[in-house]
Amino acid sequence: MDVRDGKITETVSGASFDVLGHFAPENLPGAAGMALRLDGYTSWVDARVGNIIPAGSKKMTAAMWVAVPSYPIIKLDDPTTEKTPIATCIDETARTGFGFYIGFDGKWSFRTYVGGWAVEVPVDTPLPTYQWNHIAAVVDSDAKTITVYNNGQAVASGRCNGTVSVADAPFTIGRGKLENYMGPFLLTSFNGLVDDITVWNEALPAASLAAMRPENPANLDIPASRFADDILRPRFHGMPAAAWTNECHGMAYADGRYHLFFQKNADGPYMARLHWGHISSENLYDWREEKIALAPGEPYDIKGCWSGCVFTDEQITSGKPNIIYTAVDYVKATIAQAIPDDESLLNWTKKPGNPIIGPRPSTLTDDFRDPYFFRNGSDAYIIVGSSKGGLGTASLHKYNPATAMWSSDGSLFFIGSNAATDGNFWEMPTITPMNDGKWLFTATPLSTSAGTKTIYWTGSISPEGKFVPDARSSQPRDVELVARSGFGLLSPTIFPHDGKTIVLGIVPDKLGAQENWNLGWAHCYSLPREWSLGADGSLVQKPFEGLKGLRTTTSFSRKDFALDGAMPLGSVEGREVELSAVFTLANAPVGFNFFKNAAGEASLRYDPSRGTLTLDFSSVRRLINDGGVFGGVYSCSLPETLRPGDNLSLDVFIDHSIIDIFVNDRWATSVRIFATDSDASGVEAFAGASTQVQSLDAWVLSPREGQGSGVDAVVFSPAEDAPFVDVYNLSGACVRHNAPREFAVEGLAPGVYFAGGRKLLVR
Repeated sequence: MDVRDGKITETVSGASFDVLGHFAPENLPGAAGMALRLDGYTSWVDARVGNIIPAGSKKMTAAMWVAVPSYPIIKLDDPTTEKTPIATCIDETARTGFGFYIGFDGKWSFRTYVGGWAVEVPVDTPLPTYQWNHIAAVVDSDAKTITVYNNGQAVASGRCNGTVSVADAPFTIGRGKLENYMGPFLLTSFNGLVDDITVWNEALPAASLAAMRPENPANLDIPASRFADDILRPRFHGMPAAAWTNECHGMAYADGRYHLFFQKNADGPYMARLHWGHISSENLYDWREEKIALAPGEPYDIKGCWSGCVFTDEQITSGKPNIIYTAVDYVKATIAQAIPDDESLLNWTKKPGNPIIGPRPSTLTDDFRDPYFFRNGSDAYIIVGSSKGGLGTASLHKYNPATAMWSSDGSLFFIGSNAATDGNFWEMPTITPMNDGKWLFTATPLSTSAGTKTIYWTGSISPEGKFVPDARSSQPRDVELVARSGFGLLSPTIFPHDGKTIVLGIVPDKLGAQENWNLGWAHCYSLPREWSLGADGSLVQKPFEGLKGLRTTTSFSRKDFALDGAMPLGSVEGREVELSAVFTLANAPVGFNFFKNAAGEASLRYDPSRGTLTLDFSSVRRLINDGGVFGGVYSCSLPETLRPGDNLSLDVFIDHSIIDIFVNDRWATSVRIFATDSDASGVEAFAGASTQVQSLDAWVLSPREGQGSGVDAVVFSPAEDAPFVDVYNLSGACVRHNAPREFAVEGLAPGVYFAGGRKLLVR
C-alpha cells in the first residue's frame, strides 16, 4: 500500500492503480511497510486482479490488515444487515471472486464463490477498533470448510464444496457497488487503514496466520498533510482532527491535561450515528485528539451516543470523572452512564445495568436528551432537556443513595414562560454554582423568535432541587453579544477549575453540506472564556488567562498616543493573531481591520455616536455562511452604552475562520468568517478621528511556539532623541540596525537589550 505518485502497485503483476478521492492519497506506518489511510467518505481504490487462482483449485487463503476508529454508517436512520466492502472482487453475474465486508455495527464477514455458489461466513463479534486486525479466510474444499481468522484466532467457519473461482475482475478497496448517500456524503465508505492484501493459492495453516505480526502499532491519526495548506481550518481552537463535531460535553482534568469530550462522526463531516469524541490539552489551546471514548453498540444506544456531561462526585463516582449521556436506539432516548478504565480517561466502560434513567416521562411532550449532573448540599440530581406544553423545560431526577437509583416521575427543574423568548425545547441545559451563592442556569433553546441561541438565568436552588430565578431573571439574557439563528457560541461546557469557571462552546460553521464535503471538517469550539457574575447579576466574560501562552515574540506594542486613521501593526499580520487595545473614546469609530488585501478588509469597530459594535466582513471574498441572516455584517448595541471619554477595551483573537471578541473584559462573542483569498492577511488599528490610545498591543499567535506567559515590550516614546537606533544584546552583538526608535525591540525574544544609550527589558 505504499503510495508512489498517487498510485499503489500490485507486486506480482507490477500493475499500478490510482488512489482516488477528494484528498491526496495518504500513507501512514503500516502493518507491513506503509498503510493506506482511507478518509471514510471519499477515498478508495479501483484496482484489478487477474486469474490469480489456477483453474480447478480447491484451496485459497485471502488476508489483509485493517484498523478502524469506527464503523461505516451504511444507513442514516434505520438498522440494517447490509454490509459494505472493505475490499472485494466479487462479480455477482459471473459468480466469481471474494471479499471482506463490514456492517454498521462492526460485524464483518467473508464472501466468496465456491463451485459457482455464493458462500458468506459472518463473524458475530464486531471488528475491534484502534488496533491492527489481520483478517483472513482459508478456503479448503477438500475439507469442505471455510475458516475465518482475526490475528491468528479462528472466529467463524462455514461449509463449502467445489472449486475456487477468482477470475480477472475489478478489485475495489474502500467501497463497493452498494451506495447509500446523505446529500453528497457516501454512507457506505470505509474509514481507516488498509494494508498488505494478500492471496495465496493454498490453504495456509492456522499457525502461519498466528505468526504474522504488524511492524508498527495502528496509527489512525489524520495525516498532517491533509489540511496543511488549508487557510480556513482553525489551528488553536478545539476540534477533532477531521470530519464532524457538534456539542462539546463536560470537561475534566487528569494526568496534567484538560479532557474535553464532544459529539463526533469520524466517517465524514456530516451528522450521523454520533459517538463521544475526545480531545485533550495541557493549556486549552494546543489540542490533540484521543481515541473515541464512547461508540454505539449496545441495544439501548445502537443509533448513537448523544450529548451529556462529565461529572465527578465523591458519593456516586468515588471522586472519579464519569460520563452520563443520551443513549438513542431506533425508537427512544434514555440516559446511560460510563466509567473510566483508568486515570488517563482514554478508555471507558458502559455501566452494567444501563440505562440509569428510562425513556421520557409521559408528562413531557417532546424529545428527552442532554443530561447534566449537579449537587445541592447532600442531594444529587440530573436535569434533562425537554419540552412541556410547547415550552422549553428541564426535567429533574433525584438520586436515592439507598437504592443507587434516579427518580423519573416527571418533576420539572425549571420551565420557560414564553416560547418567543425561551424557546419550545431546551438543548444542553446546565446549572453551575457561581460567586456570591448564585446559581447560573444556561440552555440552548430551539425556536425562539430569534431562532437558536444560548440564554441564561441566575437564581437559587429550592430545597426540592428546583431552580428559582431571581428578580433580575424575569426574562432570560443572551450569552453572546451577537447571536441568532444558530450563529455564535452554543451549548456551553462549563468547568470550575482552580478557582476559575472555564467555558467553551461550539461555534458552528453554518456552511452547506457540499462546502463541508470539500473542507473535510465541520465546526469548532470557541476559545476558553472565564465566567463570573457581575454586581447586577449579569454574566461577565473575559479571555481565559492562559491564552497569553499563545503569544509569540512577533509582536507590536505602543502606549499613550493619539491615533487618527489606520495604522499597520508592524510585523503582526496573518490569520493567527491577537489584537488588544484600550481606547479613550472620542466622537469617532475605533477598532481594527484584518483579512485586508487589495480586494477588501474585515473591520471590527465601535461607534460611540450610535453605541454599536459592528463586525463587517461583507467586502471580503469568502464562503458565504450567513446569507439572509447577517450578510457579513454583525452588529449589536453593547449592554452598557459607552460614550466619549469612556474607555473601550477590545481583545480580538483571529484563527483562520473564527474570531473571538472580548469587550471591556465583560462581554464576548465568537463569529465564523471563511475568507478565501490567501493574501488576505493585513492587520491595522484605526480611529475615524484623533483618539487617545492608552495601549495598543498585538501578537502573532502559535499553539506550539508561544512564550507561555506572553511578551511585553518596553519601548521608547517617538519624541525621545534620535528617530533610529541600533539594538544590542547582552553579548554585545547587534541584533537590529537602524531600527525606528518607537519599534526598537518589537518582536524580539524576552531579555535585556541596549539601544541609544538605554537599557531595554523585553519580558
